[in-house]
Amino acid sequence: MKLLCSILFSFIFISLNAQKAPEITPDGGGEFVFETTEDKCLSATDRIAIQKKIKKNIEGLKKNGKYREPSQKMLVNFEWPLQKNSGLSFNNCFAISNFVDQDPGAGILDHNCTDRTYDGHNGMDIFTWPFPWYLVENDYAEVIAGADGVIVGKSDGHDDDHCACIGTWNAVYVQHSDGSIAWYGHMKKNSLTSKIVGESVNKGDFLGIVASSGCSTGPHLHFEVHDDLGNIIDPYTGTCNSLNNSSWWSASASQAAYRVPTVNALLTHDAVPDHGCPGVNESPNMQNAFAPGDLIYFATYYRDRSSGDVSTYTLRKPNGSVWNSWTQTATSTFNASWWYWSFNLPPSGPYGNWAFEVECYGQTVSHPFLYSDAISVDELNLSNPVLLKITDLLGREAKPDSKNPYLYYYSDGSVKKMIVGE
Repeated sequence: MKLLCSILFSFIFISLNAQKAPEITPDGGGEFVFETTEDKCLSATDRIAIQKKIKKNIEGLKKNGKYREPSQKMLVNFEWPLQKNSGLSFNNCFAISNFVDQDPGAGILDHNCTDRTYDGHNGMDIFTWPFPWYLVENDYAEVIAGADGVIVGKSDGHDDDHCACIGTWNAVYVQHSDGSIAWYGHMKKNSLTSKIVGESVNKGDFLGIVASSGCSTGPHLHFEVHDDLGNIIDPYTGTCNSLNNSSWWSASASQAAYRVPTVNALLTHDAVPDHGCPGVNESPNMQNAFAPGDLIYFATYYRDRSSGDVSTYTLRKPNGSVWNSWTQTATSTFNASWWYWSFNLPPSGPYGNWAFEVECYGQTVSHPFLYSDAISVDELNLSNPVLLKITDLLGREAKPDSKNPYLYYYSDGSVKKMIVGE
């Protein structure tokens, strides 16, 4: 049975108790495709160079008496290797584009016996969504150590704004107590942990910021695991995992379902967002404050939304009552997707803090925004009534009328009367 996703979005004169919210087709949106490179994140030459460097570093640590030999053969269990920075208001900001390819030949096969991978892929790709370049710029998506270990390699200082297979990645390599080594790649230049080769990290320690260095089509983490003999490990167990018999996820993290339907973010915009690569081609157009006459875009950003999932959207007035509500049914299954609707709120208010809500997959996500018609006078010469500058509470400047200084207007042509003392 499909999970019911309800997003509340209120309209005047609609009673949720009296009738079911209507189905409304979105104004736009659709699938967000994280492009896949056929160059496998790392070339064979890159892999050999990395392995040689790690080996050399370990030999150097041994020579200096700073290397601790693997002390156990128990499986390492990983926590999720990413977290959002506490400053990010999004509900979530990650999705998976590729798992380890289990097919030794030319075909593709993931641990779940499906095709969420590409030929020869030796790790899992976790991409950031929505607005990955906004996340990079603000250091909002953090790479953390999935398990305790010792840093046995680092690579930093390389460009991190790639949309294709170019150059070298920024990465950290951590060896665990059983001899296995985790590779964390594609990170932001100069964001890597200050810890050096030979220093210990604990599970959850900061390693760097998700970006797009090296052979990469956009910001993501390439997480790759090798056992103590150098063999590729797939952290996920499954019917088609021929590499290892057990899951390598910890009891607290646990192996997640193949798809984890999630509302990553619920946002308001003052224009249709642009999703592009590199960052100069991405325009989030996020806005949380609006005035009468503004066309507001209400958007929901999903991870792993499946065909048949139903969403109900609501916009709430400042007093909590519903202004409008509607539903939408997903017609396809996507790793990442987004949908938006545009509305003008009532020109006469009510003004104050409104809320755009989504109740989905057992969770409720709410996004507050300001709707206001108030203004403030910054400068006013009362002896010679010339209006110097007026802004509304949203920070927008109002231009004075050339013939009547007590009138001002916005860029949309609307005119307001300024009353001295307001």
